[in-house]
Amino acid sequence: MRKPVIAVCGAVVRRGSKILICGRAPGTKLAGYKEFPGGKAERGESLSACLRREIREELGTDILTLDVAYQARLELPDRIYHLHFLRAVLRPGAPEPVPRENQSVEWLETAQLDTVNMLPADLHIAELLAESARNAGRQ
Repeated sequence: MRKPVIAVCGAVVRRGSKILICGRAPGTKLAGYKEFPGGKAERGESLSACLRREIREELGTDILTLDVAYQARLELPDRIYHLHFLRAVLRPGAPEPVPRENQSVEWLETAQLDTVNMLPADLHIAELLAESARNAGRQ
């Protein structure tokens, strides 16, 4: 039997040297982990439209998506996730992100992204971003 393929988008929202991350809400699957905000794309929805919708629903704000920062594939026994992480910024004049789904929200220094308990699916890009930020700081 063929496994369903699900597109999942994460926003790498940057403000200066910081990146926006969310904590999984208590009582949800993988509670206690941190993640880049985002979610599953609906049928026919572009990656950018998915992220803008998810950010409005989850955080009550609006973003501008820039480009794809990282992609990965996560195969589980019953499904396959195609993960797409897009660089983004808050739209000028947009409100500050406010959690609407009982999750935590914080702006974390990019170089510290690999020091928090990131979701396994988000871990590799978090490590890459942190390493890149530390390397840039050495120049």
